[in-house]
Amino acid sequence: MTKNFKFLLEEARELGLSLDILYPEKEVVEIRNSSRKIVVKEVFSFPNDPFSASAVLARNKEITYHFWKRENIPFPHSCYFKSLAEFPLESDSLNLRFPVVFKKSNGKKSIGIRTNITSFPELAKIVAESDGSFIVQEMVFGKEYRLLIYKERLLGALELAPPQIIGNGIDTITTLIKHKNTHLQKKILLNEKVLQTLGKNGLSFDSIPGKSVLVLLQENSCLAEGGSSIDCTDIVHEKMLRLAIQAARAVNMRLAGIDVICENIAADPDTQKVSFLETNSFPSLSIHYDPTVGKPRRVIKDILEDIFFQLPKNIVS
Repeated sequence: MTKNFKFLLEEARELGLSLDILYPEKEVVEIRNSSRKIVVKEVFSFPNDPFSASAVLARNKEITYHFWKRENIPFPHSCYFKSLAEFPLESDSLNLRFPVVFKKSNGKKSIGIRTNITSFPELAKIVAESDGSFIVQEMVFGKEYRLLIYKERLLGALELAPPQIIGNGIDTITTLIKHKNTHLQKKILLNEKVLQTLGKNGLSFDSIPGKSVLVLLQENSCLAEGGSSIDCTDIVHEKMLRLAIQAARAVNMRLAGIDVICENIAADPDTQKVSFLETNSFPSLSIHYDPTVGKPRRVIKDILEDIFFQLPKNIVS
């Protein structure tokens, strides 16, 4: 059972709602009370307008950026390619500044993302090993955040940190990873992606980092592979929140996980570089229940209470 489904069932039962698990293996449940019923598959997905296809289309990052451009939502300079055949043979034709990031157009959970690509030959090799459509975009730097927007309000916000270890001057990176994994539900993987990240800093699995030296194991956050999270719901700047709400509205999502990179989520976006990365139309809600640091947020409870016990609120158009 996924953590999203587990928390969904627990919160529904605590609120006194009736449950009928229709397909346990597919995590499909009907939740109801005397006046309303809904069917959920593992986690919620709510478009504002069910007659518009924009919420479905926005799972494609290129289309998301199209909608965001019209609404002046800041995002990294990007190039979209339907296939390997469209990829240029020369760097000048790409018209992007290195380093860049490679992403699958319909990727999720950080799968298929390659970061900090510093040269055209390195990028061309990665592209040659891929299939389907993809995006290449200029890499932006700062802290990575996930903002959970529901009905134009913030339910939870997390700062997401890449998998990392701290040296002790004695043990190898492999040993430090294995030790840290004993305390993690989602383990850090000793894979090629980690090895490449280490190599860019002149390290390997056999390196022994000095005492108190922080070693990044990946360049992007990935909670499923040992990343960590810090709750920052209470400090999100009002203007940053308005931008996130606008980003969700632009792709027709009532519920959206908005990913953004900036220096400080608590600071005015006008005073710093801000880059919105993507909209998650099926956002993980369980990540807000057990942040590595900070207050848990019972976001599923908030959504269920709104659905079953409050009058529907008008969505600002």
